Amino acid sequence: MADAPVMFSQAVEGFVRAVGDRLDDQAKDGLKALGLDLRKPLEPAYPLDTWFAVMRFGGRLIAPGLPEPEQLEQLGRRFIDGYEQTLVGRALLASMRVLGPRRTLERMSRNFRSGNNYTETRIEPKGPTDYELWFNQVRSTDFYRGMLEAGLSRTNAKQLEVRLVTHDSAGATFRVTWAP
Repeated sequence: MADAPVMFSQAVEGFVRAVGDRLDDQAKDGLKALGLDLRKPLEPAYPLDTWFAVMRFGGRLIAPGLPEPEQLEQLGRRFIDGYEQTLVGRALLASMRVLGPRRTLERMSRNFRSGNNYTETRIEPKGPTDYELWFNQVRSTDFYRGMLEAGLSRTNAKQLEVRLVTHDSAGATFRVTWAP
């Protein structure tokens, strides 16, 4: 039987760094109720359901008052900033700068596997700077869009655009384009 899907501690650390300025005692209590106790060292991994609940909570922390889709998109962008502050994230994002957008997309499964054990991706070129990128197990397309835009912007892609194409129980497909 396959391993249960989990998020590794370095991804959770990226989340913590992304929302860090909002982590007062009340927020820590809320996260603890969801399975993330920030008053003790991070666990090596967290169940995927815990990660999704924590993500929604984090969106409310960083963008209260906005609709949930906008909260999650902002969290996705901030997550990349936070992940870049981790040892693993710093190395990954530095390599993305060197690889550029096309080669980064080709390595997307490997990139995401630095933070979890379950992500699978497929890419389909539509042109030299136009790709469709599919991910499995996407519950928040807004979070993913924010992450993709923030992450791929670090590849120096100009006029980068990430649009949702489809989303169903199997996953989500995004159209990623940039200027040549």
